Parts: sequence; C-alpha cells; structure tokens
Amino acid sequence: MESGRDAADALLTTALRTHHQHRIQRFRNAQAQHRATREEAVALAGTLLTTRYSTQPRAKAATKLHSVIAREATERQGLVRQAAEARTSTAALTADRAATADKQPTIAAGQRAEQRLTLELRSKLADAISNRLLLPAWFATVLGPAPPARETEGWLECATRVLLYRLTYRVDDQVLALGPSPDPEDEHRHTWWEELRTEPRPW
Repeated sequence: MESGRDAADALLTTALRTHHQHRIQRFRNAQAQHRATREEAVALAGTLLTTRYSTQPRAKAATKLHSVIAREATERQGLVRQAAEARTSTAALTADRAATADKQPTIAAGQRAEQRLTLELRSKLADAISNRLLLPAWFATVLGPAPPARETEGWLECATRVLLYRLTYRVDDQVLALGPSPDPEDEHRHTWWEELRTEPRPW
C-alpha cells in the first residue's frame, strides 16, 4: 500500500496538472488571437491600398491600423513569454504521462492492498464491538465507546478510516486519534488528516 502511495505521490497533483493544461490552452488562445489581429491588420492595409486618398473610409482605416499594429506588437511580445511557459508545461505533462504509465501497475497494486487492509480493519473493529471489548481512549474520545443506534454504517466507515490513517502513518498517540497536524509539505497525509478532522459526524 505504501509503495502504491509513493508511486502516486511521484506524479503531478491534479491541481498542478490542471495548471499546466490551462497554461498550454492559454498559449493556444493567445496564438489564435494574434493570428486574428494579423489578419485584421492585413485587411486594413488592403483597405488603404484600395481606397482613395483623403476619404473618410481611408482615414478611419489608417487610424484603426495604427491601433491594430500596436496591439499586434504587444500580443507578439506576450507570445514569446507564454511560448516558454507552454513548452515547460508540455514537457511536464509529457513526462507525467510516461511516469503514470510506468507506475500504474504499482499504484493499482497499492490500491488493491488498501482495499484489503480496509476490509480487514473493518472486520476486526466489528468483532471488537460485537465482543464488547474496551476500546482505546483516543477512539472513544472521537467516536464514542460504541456505535450509535442510527448512522451505524457511517460511524463504522469513519472509524475504519481513522484506524487506517493511524496504521498507515504509525500514529501511536494515546489521546489524539489522528496525532498532531502533519507537515503541509506531505500533501497526501495533510489532506487526509484535514478530511478526517473536519468530517461532519452526527454521533
């Protein structure tokens, strides 16, 4: 299970993957806008070539062309910056796809191991409750000494996830069910800790 988590953590996060995708799409949109601006400039230049001098249409086309040329220069400068960002993002996504294909078997094996471990923990917890065993203080503080009469399934699911968290990260705190707040740099653990800590419970 840990091997699967380590393999998954080596990949781009969903947020970072989305960031790269948006950056590439933003560059493509900028390219399309720049092409449209250049086409507009060409059309205005054509109007100047085919319109009599000192006429109102020619004057309007000349004024607008001046503005369009300035806009094209600004867009072209922006494209240079965005092109470097887009190349970086494209390379990151390409490497991530290769890594995903390489690590997928390990990730899948880890997920299957987690499912088996979760079922085993759930079974052991159900046996402990059926046999009226005394549960640890940290467990009773958060989840109560026994399952509620209502929402029993939700209680059991939550309790199992707490047990899985403690086992996964070797939490041995006898008072705090989830132990101290983990380092935010450990993104997966910190997110899991926050989910369990803030999960609304009716019991």
